[in-house]
Amino acid sequence: MSIVTTETIEFTAQSVGINSLSPDGSLALAPDVEYRLREIMQEAIKCMRHSKRNLLTTEDVDSALRLRNVEPIYGFASADPLQFRRALGHKDLFYIDDKDVDFKDVIEAPLPKAPLESSVLCHWLAIEGVQPAIPENAPE
Repeated sequence: MSIVTTETIEFTAQSVGINSLSPDGSLALAPDVEYRLREIMQEAIKCMRHSKRNLLTTEDVDSALRLRNVEPIYGFASADPLQFRRALGHKDLFYIDDKDVDFKDVIEAPLPKAPLESSVLCHWLAIEGVQPAIPENAPE
């Protein structure tokens, strides 16, 4: 029994515009899709471990996809873990609870403070191998 079901393959095919996928085709594709997903996730776990982290991030999955010469997924980069909620009445269906934003509140919100004026300061770290005794250079 495959984790990726034929219904998932058929739904995915319909979502990209393939309406005439035969049941035999989806039955043949399901194990291959599962194999590819496992392969990508194993590479992502390797990337996570090489980064000395315990939490798998979207950057790890993107890195695994790049290692396989597959275009990475865009739009899901986040340093914070996603908080999934279980859908009522379905034991295996989860969703991410997004907050609704009222445009009126955004428009009427006060503008953030302007950043301080930028400035640039230059000084020599060393002149012909000798570090000048100035306040910007810490004494050795």
